[in-house]
Amino acid sequence: MTRARADSVGESAPGWTTVADLLAKLRARWQRGTYLRAHAHGSTFEPISLPIRAPKTADLTDRLDDVRDWVERFDRDNHTGTARQVFDLNLRILRTRTIGDTQVPVRAHVTTFQQLHDALGTGPEVDALDRVLELTNAWDADESVRAATANWISDHPLAALQHTDAWSNLLSVVGWITDNHHDRANLDIRHLDVPAVDTKFVDRHRKILGRLLEHVVPADQVDRTARTFAGRFGFRERSSYVRLRLLDQLPELPAVITEVELRVDELAGLPLSVTTVFIVENRASYLAFPLVPNAVAIFGEGFGVTVLDEIPWLRDRELIYWGDIDTHGFAILDRLRKRVPTVTSILMDRTTLLDHLDHVVVEEQPTDALLDALTGAEASLYQDLIEDRFGHQVRLEQERIRFSALRRALAPWTSNEELDHPA
Repeated sequence: MTRARADSVGESAPGWTTVADLLAKLRARWQRGTYLRAHAHGSTFEPISLPIRAPKTADLTDRLDDVRDWVERFDRDNHTGTARQVFDLNLRILRTRTIGDTQVPVRAHVTTFQQLHDALGTGPEVDALDRVLELTNAWDADESVRAATANWISDHPLAALQHTDAWSNLLSVVGWITDNHHDRANLDIRHLDVPAVDTKFVDRHRKILGRLLEHVVPADQVDRTARTFAGRFGFRERSSYVRLRLLDQLPELPAVITEVELRVDELAGLPLSVTTVFIVENRASYLAFPLVPNAVAIFGEGFGVTVLDEIPWLRDRELIYWGDIDTHGFAILDRLRKRVPTVTSILMDRTTLLDHLDHVVVEEQPTDALLDALTGAEASLYQDLIEDRFGHQVRLEQERIRFSALRRALAPWTSNEELDHPA
């Protein structure tokens, strides 16, 4: 019986089971991977028995035409177009004096795995899983790695079936990574040298590769705290970068430099002689940020709170955060302040919002997470945003704030010095 036929059998008579109902139950079990797991592990197939809700003797008198239609339809749908039945059936005889004997099915059976996947039309899935296991068992890899991979497939057949077309290359990648001749600590993922495989392949299949490797690589060689695929499996992690503008001339750097992008690990070893660091989320605002004595501005896009941990000297500077006035802007501020309690904010206050209500837009996916590191005023405004006090999901992007407001907000750091754009 094809999958198309299995999905198109007749509609249910009120309260009585149809072949379609039985197939739906089997398909739900199949989609949980129960039968494929047993097949992959070589387990003996356990016959399936399903109850059928069928007409009773009284129905012959009250609903004779419905009973006959149901029996006829059930019998028709339980055949594949040949004499072979989809289900083996237990029958019950209903007897009445006036009508005589009528046989109705009361229990359906699937006695073999072949019968099961014939009924559901899932033979191609079985064949594909068998091919994946054959490829794996014939794979030229360390015996323990090969056995562990085959065991993973048997435990997770549905996941393996999602990657059948790439399975040979996936095995090659796993084999290369688990080869003890490669010192992964000094290798970038780009150094992976497997025919027909490149870094884009690894990136596309990162999830399935991660699951396989976590199963086959010794536990002491997997760093589950790492943020990246490379770090988790012992490769050299690619560097993060920080982009910053010099708002004043610094003795550490040539005078001609006004903006730099540095690796996080290298910036960590270059404590800048500034007293103030502004973290600015918006690119336009970052590029237009005025000169401020003894300060730098960091472009906050992608500025994760972990950067504060990786550049320890930032904690010793005065940190000022300027983000959008929306729920996520306050969430970022909350995360920063949990790392450095002295972080303060500018232009993220009620007055700024009220002065720019004609510039607000809608925040598409606001958060209402508990933010317990905000100041009283910040927390009050955050709650007002959640409750739509100023309008529906209000968001004031920082680039919509008038530049004169920024100049006023920077007064404590600029004193009476004129604020000019850098040349």
